[in-house]
Amino acid sequence: MKPHLLLAALLFIAIAPASIAHAAEPVAAPTFAGTTLEGQRYDLGARRGRVVMAVLWRSDCPVCIDKLPELRANAQGWKTAPFDLVLINLDTSKSDAQTYQRLRRQVAPGEQSVYSFWQGEVQLPAAWRTADRLPHTLIIDREGKVAATFQGRIPPAAWNQVADLLP
Repeated sequence: MKPHLLLAALLFIAIAPASIAHAAEPVAAPTFAGTTLEGQRYDLGARRGRVVMAVLWRSDCPVCIDKLPELRANAQGWKTAPFDLVLINLDTSKSDAQTYQRLRRQVAPGEQSVYSFWQGEVQLPAAWRTADRLPHTLIIDREGKVAATFQGRIPPAAWNQVADLLP
């Protein structure tokens, strides 16, 4: 193989860390409702008019843990915009999810527009639970339709897409 083709292939592999699936036409969002780890009721259907980034993750996923601070920081940057960050913990143990939540509140008190759930206390479409790679991220537009999904590392382009959907 020619050196420049090999270099191009390696570069492509290095800069394409996430599986990305963009819907040509936004797909209607499934029903999603539940109670947050802090006892607050959340219903995606009642959040029309807001852009929602839903991230499914586990505490034993290094990529997930690495990305969570960035996700929360970006959400705080948009705290005055119609934007929600929904974090859905897929751990099998609720106590693991609660431990992470307590630590998060100690490190970042007063976060707004960040909603954390444990998978056992939320009505969640089965397809959301069976992602091949975590984190599994869905961007839901202001009409409640899934505009994009990402598996694995969340690329910077996801935040550009969120910004494009905001008024």
